[in-house]
Amino acid sequence: MTLTQRARSYWTNCSKVTLDLLYPPKCSLCGQFGDSNPCIQCVGEMTISEPAIACNNAEELAFQGSVYRYPGRAGQAVRLLKYERRTGLAEFMAKSVRDTAEAEVLEYDIAIPIPIHWLRLVSRGFNQADLLASSLPKREFGLRRVRATKPQAGLNTAERLTNLDGAFEVVTDVKGKVILLIDDVVTSGQTAKECAKALRAAGASEVGILAFCGDVY
Repeated sequence: MTLTQRARSYWTNCSKVTLDLLYPPKCSLCGQFGDSNPCIQCVGEMTISEPAIACNNAEELAFQGSVYRYPGRAGQAVRLLKYERRTGLAEFMAKSVRDTAEAEVLEYDIAIPIPIHWLRLVSRGFNQADLLASSLPKREFGLRRVRATKPQAGLNTAERLTNLDGAFEVVTDVKGKVILLIDDVVTSGQTAKECAKALRAAGASEVGILAFCGDVY
C-alpha cells in the first residue's frame, strides 16, 4: 500500500468513527442502535417464504419466488425503502435476494430489475428493484417502462389486469434467454406477468421473478 493509499484509508476510518459518534448507526425498522441494519432481532421477526419458489409453467411466469412473506418486518422494510428512502436497508435486502437465488440454484442468463417510469424515478431518486438486483451477477437494465401507470396496490382485481397493458418495452437482446426478474414485492404477480409478456414476445425462452417479499403461488 502506498503512502497516499494509507493516508486515504486513515482519513476514511477517522471520518467513519466521527460520523458514528455524531450519528450512531441504528436499525431502520425498530430504531435500536447497533452496527447492523436491520438489527438481528428485526431480521428474526421476518417470516421466511416456504417454499421460496413456486413453479408454474402454464402461465407467462415459469416461477414466482420471494425471500420473505410480506406481513411484518419484511413488508415494513419494503415500505420504508420505497416511500421513506431508508436506503440503508438496501444492502441487506439485496444480499437476501442474492443468497436465495444461490440457495435455490436459479439458473438464468440475465437478471432484470423491474423498471419504474422515469417520472417516478426522478421523484423518488432511485428504483428499489435496481438496488435489490445490485448484488446479482449478469444484471442488465433490459426493460423500460414506457407508460406511467397507477400503483397496483390501490386497484381492484379488474383494474390491475388492464392497468399495465403495454407499459413495458424490451431494450436488450433476450432471444432464447432465461430471464430472472427482480422486484421488492410480489403479490398478484401482475406486474411481473406484463414484463414477462413483453420479454416472451421479444424471444425470451423463460421468465421468472424473485422478490424480497410477497406471495408465492
